[in-house]
Amino acid sequence: MRPDDALYLPDGDPDSAVRFIATPWTRGPWDMRTQHGGPPTALMVRAMERRAAELGDFQLSRVTADFLRAIPIDRCHLDVALTRPGRRAMGLECTLAVDGRACARASALFIRRAAVPVPPELLLADEPVDPTRLREHVFDFFPDPVGYHSAMELRLGTGPFEPGSGDGWLRLRGRLVAGEAPSPAQRVAVAADAINGVGFALDIARWTFVNADLTVYLHRELEGEYVRLRTRHLSQPDGRGLVDAALGDRRGPIGRALEAQVLDPRQPVSKDS
Repeated sequence: MRPDDALYLPDGDPDSAVRFIATPWTRGPWDMRTQHGGPPTALMVRAMERRAAELGDFQLSRVTADFLRAIPIDRCHLDVALTRPGRRAMGLECTLAVDGRACARASALFIRRAAVPVPPELLLADEPVDPTRLREHVFDFFPDPVGYHSAMELRLGTGPFEPGSGDGWLRLRGRLVAGEAPSPAQRVAVAADAINGVGFALDIARWTFVNADLTVYLHRELEGEYVRLRTRHLSQPDGRGLVDAALGDRRGPIGRALEAQVLDPRQPVSKDS
């Protein structure tokens, strides 16, 4: 992916905030015809950030995306609604539809921006890391050479790690929407859905572990372009899984992400598996 390439193109009016065409850079690992969860989540965050900016000086504190069905790589339409008016805390909801069918829905909490003199000793300690000094890696389980995995730069932490844990640094190589730089929150959203693919323990040749949702909490704005995902995968024999991740940047922690997984075997599993 080149710096000017984009995950989405405006559909019609270049300034359109609601109609987009998904490009192959959004392709996910489970089906070549459908999008990875990160790009549509970031696109919904973009739409809600724009609405929030019309209402005051707000910053994203939490976003939850529910993936209602597979999202085709096609034309997308967004609809944004105010669900919680407020001067200090405000709620917005965004629905992403393809061919008139809702495919994903996101709810977000925005907190007003204000100068608050929090005691320095209450702030999380910095743990500076330069991700450009880490080795670059490629997600090797995508079925096509063009997709989310090639739109994102991935660098791996040094470990060692327990099974089911990982440490990855992701950076969007290009644009979310053609012709504009992504906001810090959009960079976090497009990367955070990758916690499902960083440090998993199940054999992807034998299992699928699709995440049905994504929740991100932010307590600080991302600095720079790299998003750190420190993950822990929990898989259970009742078909449920959970991914818990600490999010960070070069300076230190910025928030947390969670995903609920739907676990399925690709083939019958023996009792000894």
